[in-house]
Amino acid sequence: MAGGYGAVRVIGTMRAALGESPVWDAAAQRLLWLDILGCRLLRTDPLTGSTEAIPLDQRPGSIALAEGDSLLIAAGNEIIVRRGDGATRTVATLPAGEPGRYNDGKPDAAGRFWVGTASATAAPECALYSITPGSAPVAMVDGIRMSNGLGWSPDNRTFYYVDTGSHRLDAFAFDLAAGTLSGRRTLFELPPGHLPDGLAVDAEGRIWLAVWGAAAVLVLSPAGAIVATIELPTPRVSSCAFGGDDLKTLFITTAQEGMTPAEVAADPLAGALFALETDTAGLPPNRVQLRR
Repeated sequence: MAGGYGAVRVIGTMRAALGESPVWDAAAQRLLWLDILGCRLLRTDPLTGSTEAIPLDQRPGSIALAEGDSLLIAAGNEIIVRRGDGATRTVATLPAGEPGRYNDGKPDAAGRFWVGTASATAAPECALYSITPGSAPVAMVDGIRMSNGLGWSPDNRTFYYVDTGSHRLDAFAFDLAAGTLSGRRTLFELPPGHLPDGLAVDAEGRIWLAVWGAAAVLVLSPAGAIVATIELPTPRVSSCAFGGDDLKTLFITTAQEGMTPAEVAADPLAGALFALETDTAGLPPNRVQLRR
């Protein structure tokens, strides 16, 4: 059951070791996503299921649309702009001495890129950064164990943020003009064994939260109440994003990370890309502004 929604469907045959960071590319009518552990950028046509896999030089954490046909990639300790012709340039670097690597990230409506870090130790030593390409990253939240999902309310007055190690989805007051956060509060907390991961926000302000280990995407009200549960046939659910012509298709990424070869063989849908038709539109993805 999917809490009032239809059943999820599998798209194509691609299986990612760690599927993440789905972004809808309306111009090309395809979904962009990552296989983090496979160091691949994936481009999937949702109508045919065909996926193009592009090797990347280093382990990516997230991607975002940028100006023109460019794509911004957070990889290792670098923020890289990749043009449509494949040419790349580094536009920001993690400050020297800061632990971890760049992980999940998204642009806000003003074109800043918000991205957090994660480390192998999962100690509270990481941070969430705001980045204007060409300028040094600015730490906005510190003491983070594993920075993950993030997004904004439709009116851009609330910022939603996941520190996976805390088992929480938090909310901040957000000032779009100033690019600042305040008034952090816990919106939703998960029990041990269920880890909050990536998220998407719809046009009605609901938060669609991928839950690693629970084989589910939870649909939360702006107040943090569960209003629906989208069940998946594989447990490691990593992220989600709205796309399609009307932005009413929810694309969901999953992973094989942490599974033994026998477990992967027994779960042929681990790492698959899924889609779900919903009753409300999502918010279109913002773009990173490269020139100020």
